[in-house]
Amino acid sequence: MNEKKEKIITTAIDLFAEKGFHTTSIQEISEKSNVSKGAFYLHFHSKDELLLEIFKYYYELMNTKIREAVDPNLKPKDNFVRQVQVQIEEIMKHSSFIITQLREQAITLNKDLFDFIRLKEIEMQKWYEDELIAIYGPEVMPYVMDIMIMYEGIKSSYLQVLIREQITVDFKKLSEYTVNRLDTLVTQLLSEQEIPVVTKKMMKDTYSNITSPQAQIRNEVTEDLVEMEKILRELSYSTSKMNELQGVIDFLLAEVKKEEPKKFVIQGMLANLKGIPEFDKHRKWISQKLDVRLL
Repeated sequence: MNEKKEKIITTAIDLFAEKGFHTTSIQEISEKSNVSKGAFYLHFHSKDELLLEIFKYYYELMNTKIREAVDPNLKPKDNFVRQVQVQIEEIMKHSSFIITQLREQAITLNKDLFDFIRLKEIEMQKWYEDELIAIYGPEVMPYVMDIMIMYEGIKSSYLQVLIREQITVDFKKLSEYTVNRLDTLVTQLLSEQEIPVVTKKMMKDTYSNITSPQAQIRNEVTEDLVEMEKILRELSYSTSKMNELQGVIDFLLAEVKKEEPKKFVIQGMLANLKGIPEFDKHRKWISQKLDVRLL
């Protein structure tokens, strides 16, 4: 991620936490980020898209720190405690922003963001599954979903109290304390062998209509290319030039819709649109979305 885009994201996090999503304007974000409004739109089409990128940034930051917390020389349970501690620290660090978004229901108004968070929930389930099996063995498999739900409930309840009452505690101790409760929970479930309430299959069925981040990007770029077609119809070039530009857009549309678009092909096609002022911001935006260097 380039420095300017990251600056816009981190500035927006602070502003959304302070003022709320709906009452913060793009003009304010641009001014606080020391970028022009035009530069903002080179990176983000809208405030909704910026909000999605903020959550991507936040989750990537969280995941990086969780990976870094793992020490191969420690036992699985000790590493789990360290990872839980990182989660608690990051949530508390960004608690104002998270609470503001949940209160304003910005997530429910943005399908792409809703799908992204649901996909992260799937990743979290897989993480729990791997960690629980590593700590307690394969016999825990039937209860993975129930254990995850109950442990997340314990952790979330503590976080709510800490945030609401502004209580300061030792995060390491809290992580150890809650994971010790997890020990008791798992031991009881395995000894009593109750029938699980929520299974992996149940959870899998609820995610069948979610769009993946890659598909989201393809859809967004496709919409932008369709917008470029509309712009093209308003331009005053020769018939041959218009046909040439339309051909480039058609080629890009076909390539972007592929499961694995070839970056060098997209790079070459975008280069053919260079020098058309009306396409400039679209060309730059598409290159950023698809992580393609402009020629």
